[in-house]
Amino acid sequence: MRKIKNGLILAGGDSSRLWPFEEKNLLYFLDKPLILYQIRELAKYVENVTVVVNKRNAIAVKRMIENEDRIGKIEVIIQKDIDGQAGAVLSVKDLIKGDLLVINANDVLDMSSINRITKFPLPNNKIVFFGKKLNEYFPGGYFKLNTKNQIDEIIEKPGKEMRPSNMVKLMMDYFSDADILFRSIQKAKTKYDNLYETALNELLSSPINSELIPYDGYWETIKYPWHILSMMRLFLSMIKNSRIDESAVVSKNAIIDGPVIIGKNARIGDFVKITGPVFIGENSIIGDFSLVRDSHIGQDSLIGSYSEIARSYIGNRVFLHRNYVGDSVLGDKVTMGAQAVTANLRFDGEPIASYVGDEKIDTNMSKLGVMIGNESKIGVNVTIVPGAKIGKKSWISPREVVKYDVDDNTFLDGGEENINLKV
Repeated sequence: MRKIKNGLILAGGDSSRLWPFEEKNLLYFLDKPLILYQIRELAKYVENVTVVVNKRNAIAVKRMIENEDRIGKIEVIIQKDIDGQAGAVLSVKDLIKGDLLVINANDVLDMSSINRITKFPLPNNKIVFFGKKLNEYFPGGYFKLNTKNQIDEIIEKPGKEMRPSNMVKLMMDYFSDADILFRSIQKAKTKYDNLYETALNELLSSPINSELIPYDGYWETIKYPWHILSMMRLFLSMIKNSRIDESAVVSKNAIIDGPVIIGKNARIGDFVKITGPVFIGENSIIGDFSLVRDSHIGQDSLIGSYSEIARSYIGNRVFLHRNYVGDSVLGDKVTMGAQAVTANLRFDGEPIASYVGDEKIDTNMSKLGVMIGNESKIGVNVTIVPGAKIGKKSWISPREVVKYDVDDNTFLDGGEENINLKV
């Protein structure tokens, strides 16, 4: 079975919709950054891997790749001045020749489906798309299909009631000749931030041979901060057998039920119950009488005694003390004082909404806790309502009830007007 000549990973987005977090491609899952997982997987099916990054994440991505000796030579290119996916693609126009597969860095799916392309000889003048049927609404691109189930058009982010089909476009696009894509982008014109999709629609209206391959495997992507939880669940599902490092200390009174990964020098206290799948990073401590279930805990974190962590993503160097954290995402160096809790369910059972900028987004989640940015501190006895977001380096005073999003660098105290911390 042949390999595709070129694989292009788009990792240059600004992650602005991810607030209060900053860089989706550098999030760690099972002790590995998302971008590195994608590079390793793609390298199995293509000869040359090129990653387009932005100025903000370029150094971090390059260092990660330099420290890997199992993935061969990887080219890292900083995106040029043109924004969006089209700009990322044009940044490599003079570097890539031959057939090309384009993927997003933050779209995780079963790349063995690429074999459905490579099992045939190299086609001429052809583009191939992958689509997945979804019953629930997803804010992405949809295929408009004709009566022969062929693609007429790609419609980007139609309204929930305006979807042309239930076939969502996955970002795994194949071109038998990369120049087909480059030329189409250079010719395409649009007033909106959809130059890549406009170029694809121009190709679909041309004599070029296009094919839609239905995909029914796993797929997760990160657009909004709550998507970190669905991505976490996907990676946790990959834990089939328990792996407890020999340097980890697990109390004989602890109960481990289900598959877990426990890293180097981690410590599991007396009468802890862990219900897998669970990931616990190196040097992290789970205090006595705590419950951890279906969660991902980073390195050097302390889950204090009597805490409960349920279906949550906990970053590195997080400090908790007698807390309930459910269906939540906590960034690095977050501190929660004793008895601070996250509410994660509306009384009426309706899906939880969250604002992204001025837009109210339906998360399609009936359970969603809090999303807290790096280095924020939550005081004792604080209550946080479902779906709230707290920016990085913010302080929430004791006994506060957080009902709305809290900006970065904010001191929330006694119901008074928020004060900028200037830190």
